Amino acid sequence: MRYDIVHVSSAHPWVDNRVHLREAAAGVAAGRRVQLIAVESDLRAPRTGVDVVCIPRRRRVRRMVLSTVQALRLALRSGARVVHLHDPELIWTIPVLRLAGRTVVYDAHEDLPDQVWGKDYLSHRQRAVFAALSHVLLRVAGTANRVVAATEWTGRRFPADRTVAIHNFPLERAEDSAQRPLADRAPIVAHVGVLSRDRGIDVISAAAVLDAFPADWRVEMVGSIDAATDTSVLRGAEATGRVRHRGVVGPMEARDLLLDARIGVVPFRRTPVTDQIFPTKLFEYLAAGLAVIATDVPLWRRLLDGVGCVTFVPADDPGAIAAAVRRYAEDPELLAAHGAEAKAAAARFSWAREADRLTAVYDELLATTGKA
Repeated sequence: MRYDIVHVSSAHPWVDNRVHLREAAAGVAAGRRVQLIAVESDLRAPRTGVDVVCIPRRRRVRRMVLSTVQALRLALRSGARVVHLHDPELIWTIPVLRLAGRTVVYDAHEDLPDQVWGKDYLSHRQRAVFAALSHVLLRVAGTANRVVAATEWTGRRFPADRTVAIHNFPLERAEDSAQRPLADRAPIVAHVGVLSRDRGIDVISAAAVLDAFPADWRVEMVGSIDAATDTSVLRGAEATGRVRHRGVVGPMEARDLLLDARIGVVPFRRTPVTDQIFPTKLFEYLAAGLAVIATDVPLWRRLLDGVGCVTFVPADDPGAIAAAVRRYAEDPELLAAHGAEAKAAAARFSWAREADRLTAVYDELLATTGKA
């Protein structure tokens, strides 16, 4: 079979929310033949109609050498005219693919230079060198036929006439429509997604063991922990029984956890990266009808203008998070009102509209290749 579109990642697992469940699946829903080349995973994902080809998990250096070459070969073998790339380490393949006559889409998930500057484990000199290199890579990425960016901020680095922002808004699910009232759920504060210092692992762990945190409530987390992250604060909080890290689960399992919680938390630190991204979990919390506690990031305030179910707290302030949880615990009417408002607001942040915009890009590109 010759495919219309092939999505390629040498870093993301095949169950990835954006790569597979949103973007690749959107192509199938629009009637296209879609293949996904991505990294193997023990996690599960719902059936989408996407043909998945897995490549092995490898450590970073071997991945950047072996996996990128393997992914390129598989992409060429797919016969797809549109190749949608998802990793900075695949940028070098753009000129190769274009010389081979393929139409290339580069997906900018995050702002690469800002991401480099946010890596605390690198020295200032190392960050400066890698940031300079990242600007060179972005120039090459800008030669793709189209650039798909996760936010307008990320897309500012690329040619405006060939760039479109496709946001990571949640997939609609029947389970979310049938959700229970918050009063019928367990007294749980939920956090889903990657855990790291910048994403607030220490802040939420410390908040849960403060006296201000309601004694009958607990924090439940799912998601991978960044390899460079010190987990001592998390493990100490787990020892009290107030915090539980349930490990890595599939994307739909993570969303099921939210349907058993009352509050969702986004405890990010303020960094150049976190100040300019829309955390997927924020919108998933709304879809699950949760009250939300989030770091006070100006971009998020603007995005959620008119949505009153979010309690914004200062960054790096466990006490503010604990106080916000206690406020909800002591005021069931407020909790119920914020849950209802979250459910109503979720319609503003729907993947369906983003999917339509993405498939319009595919339609345009496939038409120019004579394969529509």
